[in-house]
Amino acid sequence: MKVLNVAEKNSVARAVTEILSRGRSQQLQSCATWCKVYSFPFQLANEPVDMVFTSGEQEKILRNLQTQARSCQQLVLWLDCDREGENIAFEVGPQARPSSFRSSPFPLAALVASDIMRAVNSLGPPNERDAMAVDARQEIDLRIGAAFTRLQTLLLQNKFDWSGLLPAGRERMLLSYGPCQFPTLGLIVQRLWEIRTHIPEDFWSIEAKAAPTGDQPGCTFAWSRGRLFDQPAAAMLHELCCDHPTATVAEVKGQQKQRWAPTPLSTLEMQKRASQYLRMPGERIMRYAEELYQAGAISYPRTETDIFDKQYDLRALIGVQAGTRVPWAPFAQKLVEGPLFRWPRSGGHNDQAHPPIHPTAPFQADGSDKARLYEFICRHFLACCSLDAEGQSTTVTIDIAGEGFCASGLVVTARNFLDVYPYQKWGTPHETLPQYVEGQTFEPASIDLKPGCTQAPPRLTEADLIAKMEQHGIGTDATVADHIQKQLERGYAVKDEAGQSQTFSPTPLGEALISAYSAMGLTNLWQPQLRGAIEGNILAVAQGARTKASRESVLAEAILAFQTDFGSAMAQAHVLEAEVREVVFGSVARGAGAGAGARRLDAGERQGEPGGPGLAPGSQAFGGCSCGGQLVLSRDPGGGPPHIACSAWPLHRFRVDLPRITTSVGVSEEACAACGASLLDLGFTRALLPPGFQPRMHTCVACDPEFQRLIQLVGAVRRGNPLLSAHAPPGARPGASPGTPRGWRAGGERPRPGRAFQPRAAREGRQLP
Repeated sequence: MKVLNVAEKNSVARAVTEILSRGRSQQLQSCATWCKVYSFPFQLANEPVDMVFTSGEQEKILRNLQTQARSCQQLVLWLDCDREGENIAFEVGPQARPSSFRSSPFPLAALVASDIMRAVNSLGPPNERDAMAVDARQEIDLRIGAAFTRLQTLLLQNKFDWSGLLPAGRERMLLSYGPCQFPTLGLIVQRLWEIRTHIPEDFWSIEAKAAPTGDQPGCTFAWSRGRLFDQPAAAMLHELCCDHPTATVAEVKGQQKQRWAPTPLSTLEMQKRASQYLRMPGERIMRYAEELYQAGAISYPRTETDIFDKQYDLRALIGVQAGTRVPWAPFAQKLVEGPLFRWPRSGGHNDQAHPPIHPTAPFQADGSDKARLYEFICRHFLACCSLDAEGQSTTVTIDIAGEGFCASGLVVTARNFLDVYPYQKWGTPHETLPQYVEGQTFEPASIDLKPGCTQAPPRLTEADLIAKMEQHGIGTDATVADHIQKQLERGYAVKDEAGQSQTFSPTPLGEALISAYSAMGLTNLWQPQLRGAIEGNILAVAQGARTKASRESVLAEAILAFQTDFGSAMAQAHVLEAEVREVVFGSVARGAGAGAGARRLDAGERQGEPGGPGLAPGSQAFGGCSCGGQLVLSRDPGGGPPHIACSAWPLHRFRVDLPRITTSVGVSEEACAACGASLLDLGFTRALLPPGFQPRMHTCVACDPEFQRLIQLVGAVRRGNPLLSAHAPPGARPGASPGTPRGWRAGGERPRPGRAFQPRAAREGRQLP
């Protein structure tokens, strides 16, 4: 009997043939020059057979398979043991054998002899449910992606000059859409909007420091209250501590601490950690991992499993590393010989197909990125097989004038896995504390009031983005890196490759597309909830919870959800065009009259420019008030955001604050037909716009009900909004904010002469120890 063996890649076919034939295979003639065909005798299920081995890669695939299958009675498929592999089995099988066939996808963990021999003796039929799940996903992605890609491309391709934005090698702009691609882009854009809309808030904290004495180190005590946003209250408590500076040790608490060793390595965890530790993009990580797998150096790199089955001889795998001349070989030898070994902690995920990623054979350390990835996989494997790190933590609590302060220190007593895992740090010399006893008193070297302000969230790193995609169910372990790479290839996002953090940010085009669908109210097109629900239904098909008939209903449900949004997007196509025109090409689509005559007051405007006779500097009249005065666009004397008020203030206490999401405001030359006041040209933050509103509004604040409705929906601007706040007014104290009370420095300390805190010894003229 002849058995046709088909591998997905030629390199796998060659490696498996070499092992099964023990190096004694023959190469047959083939119509495909790339897909080599090998033949050798073999004992399969205690029956002698002739094995014919080829692959389904590169050119003339179908013709090669049909030619080789004519003389074969059985088909064995050596494919990835995942859903996609099962799906390929049902595609290849009927082509290779038009009649009934027996196909056996191969649960191959690694291209090593032990795994190959174990798997070839446990062949089984392909999983039809997994294949149906892949069919459903592919059809959903193809139909939805094609429809929205066509909509975006045909609408925008000829409306603008894309010559400066075309990717290399492309003559016309393609504005692609994907059901996973856009939720991924949405995560990047949403983080940018969070950064833009963050409003910093000042806070103050008190910090006490103990000076080093003799062989005792110094240390810093943090305020138990953390921080206060009320400057006078923080300054009062600081003054109280300065008046009574003696510190009393209230508690000294010590306890054992453990730093857990990492869990075994899954695909997504490898991408997150390697992108963070090695500063490599996910697409390159997966490419190198695939090459290492094909070279037999590591196990299969696409797995959701982070649990080692008890059948694995981990000590033998560790012994392979101990027998090499690599920097981590001595640690591997300790694991083999001594009590440092521990069975890896379970990560809680098992896809029942492949083990966690681990090294299987030595690999040449040539300093390349591929070698660095191999080193990381080896070190991670050894670390997860090692004991946790142990340390002794000490926390000292002191009392100064009734205020509590704490300092913590850590001494590592057993590094264990940290010795082989340099990517994580735990315990540093400066964390050692002086020796204190409860009831002891001392005087701090300094007690300082420290100002600070809240910070906007950082841009997403690749590890952050992968974690969010995993959380929301966007993509699979095999496709996450591709979805991220697609953002860069399409020009929707950029990555800061030169910076230390290597973060993502959207391009104007990427932001415009997401902003347009947000303005339309079509959140399903860019937020992850709908995609997560679709992935849940696809998983139900794979697990058998939904039958073949249900597979059609899964497809119909997904198409119906997107069909409704597609109709809405078609009806509001002008919104997409306007967003791209404004954000990408810098031309704002405005209403009539809002043109060159509009004067914009934005965050960087210079103060002191008179707006008209009798008006304060920086203000501008634009209409009459009912009291006989003028409506004025101005700022508070302290440099607050623009607002509308009567020029007779405070005799006529009329004031209108702008919507909270306002980023710019200008006075147009066009007048309102109803009241005669000049129209205002307002700009808003896209991230916070309610559905139905545009990022620009040409309006009369007295007559336009849409303006009043927007204020009701989003609220009025907060005083001190950094989106609109001007520079500090002339004569402002350096470092002081507009709200700093008179007589107090920006740090919150009262400038009483000679009142700066000094230790008692210094006040009495004694030498400090």
